[in-house]
Amino acid sequence: MPFVLYSSLRRFWTSLVLVVLISLSAHAQACPRIAVLNAGHAEIIEALGAGDQLVLMPNDPSLQGHLPEATRYHRPPSAESLLAEQPQYVIAGTPARHRGLLKQAERLGIEPVMIGRTLPPAERIRRLAEYVDRVPQGRQLIQHIEQDHATAKRIADGRPDVRVLHLSSSGAGSTGTVTGAGAATSADALIRRAGGINVGAEAGLERYQSLSAEGVMSMAPQAVLVSRLELPELGGAEGIWQQVPGLAHTPAASAQRLIVLDHAAVKFDGATSGQATRTLAEALHTP
Repeated sequence: MPFVLYSSLRRFWTSLVLVVLISLSAHAQACPRIAVLNAGHAEIIEALGAGDQLVLMPNDPSLQGHLPEATRYHRPPSAESLLAEQPQYVIAGTPARHRGLLKQAERLGIEPVMIGRTLPPAERIRRLAEYVDRVPQGRQLIQHIEQDHATAKRIADGRPDVRVLHLSSSGAGSTGTVTGAGAATSADALIRRAGGINVGAEAGLERYQSLSAEGVMSMAPQAVLVSRLELPELGGAEGIWQQVPGLAHTPAASAQRLIVLDHAAVKFDGATSGQATRTLAEALHTP
């Protein structure tokens, strides 16, 4: 092979390799590795089409079958777990619970990010979309959610607020007791947007707290909201009225008014916030 041709080919392949390496490097920079400490954030990131960027996330039953490439954890991850996954960001959602872990991540050279889980859905989506480089997709998702929120508001306008109790079989962790949603929960925001009164928050509950029979009766809910995933543990559609102490003696039980939504819709109030709000408003205010 003539020397000139050999040199030209060598320069060509060298240039091609450099282009590929630069392209891969740019792709890696544009698609950071992300660890999230809140399952609702993982749901939003998947909805934005950036699920492949998630490397570490909580093990949440509502996301089974989703995001198969991400490592799941049951307990807060250790420093070794974070280092093993090599994320560029650790994104948390609960300041009181995650503050220490964010400090630990910072010491490891991982950028800590706090996006509060109780922020409005549009704000959470907007901020997460920036971190995963899906800003246009974030705007589109927010637009759809806000349209559904507006529809729900029109449905509820002029109608009396309905007293709603959200019951959970897992809200208080592993205590095994039935809990009710109070203030500072995704369910609270969902109920209020749909034209309801969260009787748990009205009674002074914060987050999820165990309920007594007397407490349930005094709340006098007109409707009960549960997640589809937790309904069997609460007794099912027929047995819930007898299994939850005090519930049989409420207006909701007299009317057999049980509203069942997807687990993520009730617990996260995130990517499906618009659809869930509209569905709940229809259930509360449509005859």
